[in-house]
Amino acid sequence: MKILSPDRLRPKDKIGLLSLLCFFLIVSSTAAQPAGAAAQTVKVPEGFYLAGIIEETRAVEAGTIATLRSFLQKSFFKDRSLRPLIITIKELQLTETTTADHRTRGTLTLSLSFGLQKDYGTALLTEYKGKLQYTTSKPNVPLPESSLQNLLGSGINYFNNWISINTGSSQKLARQVKITFTDYTEKPEGDTIYYAANRPLRWADFQSRIKPMSRYQALVMPGIAYDQQANLVKDTILVKITLKAFLPKSASWANYTGRDDYTLNHEQRHFDITKIISQDFKRRLQVQKLTPDNYEAIINMQYLDSLRDLDAMQKQYDGETAHGTNFAAQSAWNSRIDSELKKQLAL
Repeated sequence: MKILSPDRLRPKDKIGLLSLLCFFLIVSSTAAQPAGAAAQTVKVPEGFYLAGIIEETRAVEAGTIATLRSFLQKSFFKDRSLRPLIITIKELQLTETTTADHRTRGTLTLSLSFGLQKDYGTALLTEYKGKLQYTTSKPNVPLPESSLQNLLGSGINYFNNWISINTGSSQKLARQVKITFTDYTEKPEGDTIYYAANRPLRWADFQSRIKPMSRYQALVMPGIAYDQQANLVKDTILVKITLKAFLPKSASWANYTGRDDYTLNHEQRHFDITKIISQDFKRRLQVQKLTPDNYEAIINMQYLDSLRDLDAMQKQYDGETAHGTNFAAQSAWNSRIDSELKKQLAL
């Protein structure tokens, strides 16, 4: 028996040659049928049970697929508390050619894909392609089950090695997500002010020299943003969200004739609202059921929802206070904002 490596290897799978065992079966010309290769040791990956087998190919002969299915079902664990594995038989093809000495040389090619069963379908983990070659004096001789099992066992061993190498380094194998939050700070302070309770707005922050098309005394352009970092530790994706409630000085304008404490308070409340929405973004993510499959989408969607909430609340604030000219409404909003800040920052 001679060992060959597969003719195709996915680079990202990072699998060494020893994990890609395929079998070269040479049969004597006097044999009535190909002799079976000695059975190899198959190491089944721990932590998985076989949830299903998908066939995307026709069997090369009657009973071949049934043989493969039976071997797979016997090889894998049946504990449904483990992770559900889907194996797809993508290709099972036999080709034979006649040599100069009138012998038959055959190649059986097997392609498999391994994936995790999800609510939405199957999430691909990796793929395998191997081949078994033989030479016989007689054409169309059925291959023995042991040869098919050796070829399939090579695919299972390949997958087992892929799991061993990629556990702890591939997010495909993560089982859970944990999220933490922190507030962004910048020292020394530049053009952008990042919200802090001990850093209120000052008139010196209004540095824009471009007068807006507005009849009001001052204008600020606060916003919210976040940075995201994700690291895999064993089977857990640790996501760190850095929250940013910010206000650029270069986009803040004030009329030199209207710089009083009342007007400054009105603009400060616009900045306070950004902090409220930023904290609400955090609160909503904390109650979400984040998984390795959905956490990025949920974070992105929640951020877009928070941007809409921010725009709506800022417009409501300016609308009800008439941009600060309605003193009673301004006083009511001052109390509302103080109450919301106290509640949000306590979370």
